[in-house]
Amino acid sequence: MSLDDPQTESIHMLNRSSMCVPEFKSNNDKTTFSQILLITSIGLLLALALHYRLRKIRHSKNIPRLRRSHKHKGHEKLERFSHYVVRQMGFKDRRECPHLCKLANEYIRKSGCCEEDIYSFFSEEPDADSLFIKLVEEFERCILSYFAYHWSHADLMISQILSADVEPKKKLKHIVMAATRWDQRFERVTKNLKVARVFNTLVEEMKAMGIASVDDSECTEVMAPVAHKDRSPVLLLMGGGMGAGKSTVLKEILKEPFWAGADAVVIEADAFKESDVIYRALSSRGHADMIKTAEFVHQSSTDAASSLLVTALNEGRDVIMDGTLSWVPFVVQTITMTRNVHRHRYRMGAGYKVGENGDVIENYWERIGERQQLQEDGKERKPYRIELVGVVCDAYLAVIRGIRRAIMCRRAVRVRSQLTSHKRFADAFLTYCNIVDNARLYCTNALEGSPKMIAWKEKEKTLLVDPEEIDCLKNVGRLNENAESIYELYRRPNPACEAGSIWKDIVLSPSRFNIQQELKYSIQKVERFKQCLQDTPKSETEQSDVLSS
Repeated sequence: MSLDDPQTESIHMLNRSSMCVPEFKSNNDKTTFSQILLITSIGLLLALALHYRLRKIRHSKNIPRLRRSHKHKGHEKLERFSHYVVRQMGFKDRRECPHLCKLANEYIRKSGCCEEDIYSFFSEEPDADSLFIKLVEEFERCILSYFAYHWSHADLMISQILSADVEPKKKLKHIVMAATRWDQRFERVTKNLKVARVFNTLVEEMKAMGIASVDDSECTEVMAPVAHKDRSPVLLLMGGGMGAGKSTVLKEILKEPFWAGADAVVIEADAFKESDVIYRALSSRGHADMIKTAEFVHQSSTDAASSLLVTALNEGRDVIMDGTLSWVPFVVQTITMTRNVHRHRYRMGAGYKVGENGDVIENYWERIGERQQLQEDGKERKPYRIELVGVVCDAYLAVIRGIRRAIMCRRAVRVRSQLTSHKRFADAFLTYCNIVDNARLYCTNALEGSPKMIAWKEKEKTLLVDPEEIDCLKNVGRLNENAESIYELYRRPNPACEAGSIWKDIVLSPSRFNIQQELKYSIQKVERFKQCLQDTPKSETEQSDVLSS
């Protein structure tokens, strides 16, 4: 058969066509697979977008509503805590549950009978004990989320909680006039009580040094020590940001055998602040300017604490200095003075000054006279042993503690100042460890239980740390002191929002919704019953009026 034969050519064409069929099927399969992959990817993206959208909506529910004024800058209105609780519980109208609003207000203020009132609210329910516990826990969760946002408006939060449930609307003119009156009141009080403040501060220092006779029942946080001769005196530096839990740790330390018998001088600027006659006079006028009042007397209370510190060190007393230790130059100069105070006497220096050319000069302590060997009953004074106890916690928790303390104790600070103190102490802790004799670091992240020691150092040895817990110190060192909420507190990944954190496990707990629904049903039932009891006397009165007419 010839190659040019038409039959042969047709056979070749048939073979070529039969070879093309599998190739066509392969391309078709590839196209179908690509389409399936594309559709699946789009579906996954839509599901992911829906998931993040729902999570954003769920998270936005936790944010207290803030209404800003477009006409007047700085005139905002924040959702009240009681209204916030009602919304979290799923009620659309707070008028459905007036008793719940009242209980929420009492609980956040920690009124004397708040828990009794909560239990009484559920007293007719068969599972009253369980409902009582669940509502208290829900109030705590609401507090954790309510104070997690709008930190630049913390003073507004505090003022609204401490104010009456219903306030008349304030015009901008009244707000400006109130601020002006406060400045005038401060100047007048300062002028009238200037001399009284000097004498009062002097008396407090005398009490602390044991010069003035004070009955045990009248002792304040500034206590008088006893003399010691056969050992080195001790300076204990208590450091940590505001609201870190230093007072809790100090209570544990004072139970230790050494400090239990030492009766050391406890130096705390806040103790002088609360005994300041000007501070008490301004605070007695109300809570509206709590933060501003504290800031006005901050320098005088700090100076009083510094004066007591240098006096106690000159006398060779055991001293516990409770402060943030956030300013490194002051702490380093204080430690240097303490190392030499057994050879020299000291007095307060000029402090922080800015020269005419803009140079900063920091001189917190000055030597008095030439070097001299100071004697105590014929014996040379022993050098001080310096110990450091640091306290750290999640900065979000510290903010919550600070705001709650302001509500209960009327002692407030700005959140930004609070965060700055935490960040600076965390950054400086390792520096302090190198210049003290002993050091300990405690973590107070647990809502219940004792503080946990996570790092310690003895004499010349290296710092030993708990590898699982020391990240708390590192995280605090990298926080954003300008944060407005918990979500701005750290860069991603945000440790405050990770699994195992209080925010993730308590505030965003998956079981919270079911608990809220159970509480809502029971609260609605009780509220309706109480409303019926209130309406019944009215109807009986109306009937009697009709019969009498």
